[in-house]
Amino acid sequence: MLSLATPSPPPLTPGGSTAAPASSVALLRGAAARRDAQLTSAAHAALLKSGALHPAQPLSASNSLLHAYLQCGLLPRALRVLDEMPRRDAATYAPLISAHCRRGAPLDALRAFLDMLAWGGAGDQACGLARDGRLGRMVHGYLVAGGFCGDPFVVGSLVNMYAKVGDVVSARRLVLRLPCRDVVSWTTIVSGCVLNGMLEEALEVFVMMLEDGVLPNNVTMLSVIQACSLMGASELFGPVHALVVLLELEDDASVVNSLIMMYAKNGFVREAMRLFNGAYLKSGNLCSNEDVLAAILYGCTISGSPKNGEGFQAHLIKMGASLSIGVENSLMGMYARFEQVDAVHLVFSGMEAKDIVSWNTIISCLAKSDHVNEAMELFSALHAGGDGLAPDFVTILSIVQACSNAGLLHQGQMLHGCIMKSGFLHDVSICNALISMYAKLGRIDFAQMIFEGMDIKDLVSWNSMINTYGMHGDGHSALRIFNQLKEAGTPVPNAITFVSVISACSHAGLISEGYKCFESMRTDHGIEPSMDHYACVVDLLGRSGRFVEAEEFIRDMPVPPNSSIWGPLLAACQLHVNVDLAEKAAKELSALEPESDIWRVSLANTYALAGRWKDAAMIRTEMKRVGLRKETGWSFVDVGGVEGFKFVSADTRHHEAEKIYSVWHGMNKHMADLAADVHKLGPISTV
Repeated sequence: MLSLATPSPPPLTPGGSTAAPASSVALLRGAAARRDAQLTSAAHAALLKSGALHPAQPLSASNSLLHAYLQCGLLPRALRVLDEMPRRDAATYAPLISAHCRRGAPLDALRAFLDMLAWGGAGDQACGLARDGRLGRMVHGYLVAGGFCGDPFVVGSLVNMYAKVGDVVSARRLVLRLPCRDVVSWTTIVSGCVLNGMLEEALEVFVMMLEDGVLPNNVTMLSVIQACSLMGASELFGPVHALVVLLELEDDASVVNSLIMMYAKNGFVREAMRLFNGAYLKSGNLCSNEDVLAAILYGCTISGSPKNGEGFQAHLIKMGASLSIGVENSLMGMYARFEQVDAVHLVFSGMEAKDIVSWNTIISCLAKSDHVNEAMELFSALHAGGDGLAPDFVTILSIVQACSNAGLLHQGQMLHGCIMKSGFLHDVSICNALISMYAKLGRIDFAQMIFEGMDIKDLVSWNSMINTYGMHGDGHSALRIFNQLKEAGTPVPNAITFVSVISACSHAGLISEGYKCFESMRTDHGIEPSMDHYACVVDLLGRSGRFVEAEEFIRDMPVPPNSSIWGPLLAACQLHVNVDLAEKAAKELSALEPESDIWRVSLANTYALAGRWKDAAMIRTEMKRVGLRKETGWSFVDVGGVEGFKFVSADTRHHEAEKIYSVWHGMNKHMADLAADVHKLGPISTV
């Protein structure tokens, strides 16, 4: 690298050898312009032979040689020339600093700048690339002290530096001080704002530019379009597009592509397709910009336009476009969003090369579409080294979720072992997914083991564990975890935490504890209760049969009750056969959800439990008359991971249905006999 030895004074040899021939310097300039490494090396040899590189000679030959090597991309040779130079000036370092900036090495550029200062010998561009505002201000101070800020090029570089580090105020101040502000200086600030995510500031500077009478160019418009797109400011899309037309930039491919992506990424597919058709389809040109193609497919996805997406794919096929992996992944993502499993599979199987995103997309699609076995097979293929890839945390999360939704405990345990072996168990998100999976599959002990073994727990971890105990009726354990969370101090409980803990208390019959948690939301944690929290309290009171308190609570709510309030109350009325309040709740629900069959079924069941069979039959008849039908409930049995079967009430489809019902009746008889024996023993005292 650079020689940082303390500089020695230049030797004075008045009668030294002759100066470097002007022809040699001109030759080096030509070699630099053509980036001719061979010619540069030949000129270097000639200069050595003539003595033009002697320390006593002017620096013009050495500086030209250094510049030529840098232009040819031969940095090691350039640094060797630099190390052999006992004298240096600003012209020595300027090309070196620029070369480091061009190759994306800002720290090396800054080292060169500091070396230049040590020699008494411009580095603001490097500060911008390094995003170091403090160092940039130091350089600015040096330039002011040295009297360099009268040079418009230096000021432009300073503006660029401040813009890149996000100091818009300083950049704007420098621009406003310029006697003649041009499009480059304004565009530099606009681009810097967008680069640092300061989108509103970018548009403010753009307006100042227009007010200053400076017309934007294509580079300016690219930054403005990107800012509008990232902001999602749809009200500005039309005016910006119109300005592009007024500036006669509608034939600029980069600008048009940016407009297409702006419209597409924000769901305006028609506008994006109209521009795309004008730029490519009508002229018969093939769009090779994969960002544009992927953006249009993304737009079709978020706007719910599968037909547009299918038509766009047909156009690409018709034009014989060679699709990149990114575009094919976007196609798969679009079809996965619309649950078109066959289309996803078709794109995946037709891909010449696949990356991990391709595998994750199809595995996730299959898992969410109840094709769990196919998802597991693909996961196994990927785990075995499919396409030279390995599952990442996204793959693991998808397959854990699949096992959880399908009730596959055996496969879930096998996956757990695979996760431990692969080292993913240190990922908090994967641990949270495993906790939720084991909770759904009834293995609270495994969920607790994972939770207690986590080195780092986020709020999702705590909420998942509270919810795990709650769904299995262990309210005391849910409260214990909740108290541990409060004692830990960080993270702090949120609204979801209180929904989980109040619901857990409701299922466990812990009325006073649940209500205390509800009251502590606002007083101790500053969380305003939502409708979900009010619904949990109604469920808490209703399950325990405290209907008077439940009605008072609903009456005192600061917001009008909706179906999430009356629904739990009606369910509690069915549980305790409170017909009068059930009718009242059903009346409210009939106004809120006139087409729903849920409250009708619940009211009919309440009538049936109360022995009011005629009223129950009337509701069932009315449901049939208007075409409402209760959705059939089903259960799923997984026997040791070997056989899974989904069945409904009175189902006889299984090939061993007779044997199953025989065992079932035997179990019923056994339980009835046990109940009779317990009854003979008399009442059992409870504490």
